[in-house]
Amino acid sequence: MALWSGVVETGLDGRAVIKLPAAEFNGELRIMAVAWTDAAVGSASKAMTVRQPVVADLNLPRFLAPGDKPTATLELHNIEGKAGAYTATATSSGGIGVAFKKVITLILGQRVAERIPFLAPTVTGVGKIGFQVSGPGFSTAKDYPIQTRLGWGDVVRTTTELQQPGATYTPDYLLLSGLAAGDVTLQVSYSPFKGFDPAAIAVALQRYPYGCTEQLISTAYPLLYAQSLSSDPKLKRTPAALAGAVGKLLDRQTLDGAFGLWRVGDGEADAWLGAYATDFLVEAKRQGVAVPDEALDKAMAAMRQISRPDGWASVAYRLEYPEWWSTTPELSKKATERMRRRASAYALYVMAKGGKGDLARLRWWHDVQMKDEAQPIAMAQVAAGLALMGDQARARSAMRQAVKALGYRDDADWYQSPLRDLAAVTALAVEAGQMDVAKGLQGRLENVVKDPDALNTQEQAAVLHAAHALLKAAGPITIDAQGAMALPPAGGAPRWAVGKLADARFTNRGKGALWRTVSVRGTPVAAPGPESNGLFVGKRLFSMTGAAIDPLSIRQGDRVIVLVSGRSMQARSMALVVDDALAAGFEIETTLGADDAQNGPFKFLGELTSPDVQESRDDRYIAALDLEGNKAFALAYVARAVTPGEFFMPGAVAKDMYRPALNARSDSGRATISPGDDRTRPPPRTAGEDDFGTCGARS
Repeated sequence: MALWSGVVETGLDGRAVIKLPAAEFNGELRIMAVAWTDAAVGSASKAMTVRQPVVADLNLPRFLAPGDKPTATLELHNIEGKAGAYTATATSSGGIGVAFKKVITLILGQRVAERIPFLAPTVTGVGKIGFQVSGPGFSTAKDYPIQTRLGWGDVVRTTTELQQPGATYTPDYLLLSGLAAGDVTLQVSYSPFKGFDPAAIAVALQRYPYGCTEQLISTAYPLLYAQSLSSDPKLKRTPAALAGAVGKLLDRQTLDGAFGLWRVGDGEADAWLGAYATDFLVEAKRQGVAVPDEALDKAMAAMRQISRPDGWASVAYRLEYPEWWSTTPELSKKATERMRRRASAYALYVMAKGGKGDLARLRWWHDVQMKDEAQPIAMAQVAAGLALMGDQARARSAMRQAVKALGYRDDADWYQSPLRDLAAVTALAVEAGQMDVAKGLQGRLENVVKDPDALNTQEQAAVLHAAHALLKAAGPITIDAQGAMALPPAGGAPRWAVGKLADARFTNRGKGALWRTVSVRGTPVAAPGPESNGLFVGKRLFSMTGAAIDPLSIRQGDRVIVLVSGRSMQARSMALVVDDALAAGFEIETTLGADDAQNGPFKFLGELTSPDVQESRDDRYIAALDLEGNKAFALAYVARAVTPGEFFMPGAVAKDMYRPALNARSDSGRATISPGDDRTRPPPRTAGEDDFGTCGARS
């Protein structure tokens, strides 16, 4: 809590009376004052206790799941109130079920705790639970917001149909079937292109929960395109989320201009990803985002080093893959050569785009290096760079070779896929002024993008980029929308959010037919069962001494070690993410590392994997790591049982971040936490403390 009076003038006696409103707070505050005159200055501070005569607080879990049966603890401490009978009543809203009213006799100095069982809502959303306490000369009340969420991920469903000129559309309620009430959203968008409406892609991108540098950039691209094409003057101002993404990216930049994958200086981002980051900053600056010249100059200097594929570079990017990257050391060496070659092509394009191009090296890449390259996007980047610098003949030649190479696949390249290359080449052809090439590729893009959730972030961002480029050339779309709220365009495609389905009307006022895409985002009602698609994952619970724990026999205050382990059944390496959602009665105390199991007190866990990053969120444990082909992994954290009750325990999820079809889920179950004594209850939460965590990954 922070309160400030502003500048206050004293009276002639040098005294001033300042009244500050006390918030809902019980504890110690520090008062600080600074005084000055024309000739002197001084300061002082003093601790002050702020509390009610009877301190009342309610201990709750940080979140809930439908079907949970938790027990709250109401604590009353009569510090300096009158002795007598106090009436305590529990209140709730938003679907939370609670029935509690009791008269409690308190004497001066007495402290009591009352357990209040309640029921979680049957739907997701944010409800409130609170209390009212009244007694002799005293009355207080407080509400606590608490989120109810399902313990598994949401999905995006899309349906696409052709809407003729003059036709009107109203969404059908059947589109929402099978999804949990409370967090379902429905958007309607229009595009002249069949099968790859950018709005559905933008919805999928903007809900991506992890946050490495590649994902940070990819999820921010919809904001760039919305700003560049919207006619809404509000969107011409830099969105806070876009400026935030730029700020996070710059926080990961080292002095030599390189960007870390998860944090500054981690050396985990390869050179190609460095070019991707610099490209994003150039685009963001074009859209008016405040990108410091010094930061961009350092990034460009790093690109100049990367542009020489065979030369030595002193920059904090991963310039060589480890021997385990591919199935053999020799194949890993070849993967390094391909990465350096493709990173150089991307760097040369970014340099040309940023006004610091190297025409001689671009021509060398076309005349010499391209003979050894098979990846279409690298060829197209060289083509676009040549076009930007005026060599149209070589630009045409390079683009023809890029189109001819489409369909190429490299399993050792995490970011590459035939779809990503097709979409990127289409967008680069528009940028190079070769609309005939882009129009020819448009038909190949149609109908290849059906399920946004089946795409990785590279594919989503590339398709969005292609749609943005093609929509910009196609001209305006005229839709009369009633009973819906306009949203920022996605990739240039207009879109609307629908609340009450029956009130929504969408009429095509244009002269030609348009493809209408309805995107529904929500969480399935039924918990998904265990799965194993190219990966396996399992979860076990241990006591602090290594004994196996039955999740139905846990006591409040117990500390539990959660071991999440599994194995890749793929020969190739992968960027693995592990996501283990908590049962509502638990909170994570700490994460464990390899040294804790090897040299510390937890040798019974066996060998633990060292992840690139691991996070303890309010409602889940997240870890990301580079996993070798056909290798096992094991991760662990310590959780404490803080709230008694019966709770849903979700299964752990493991998946390849860039091959979404490779995923695994362990089985879900139930956990029961029996009440402990007064000493095992968690400390009361202070005013202002969050009741539920964030959705995005931070690093």
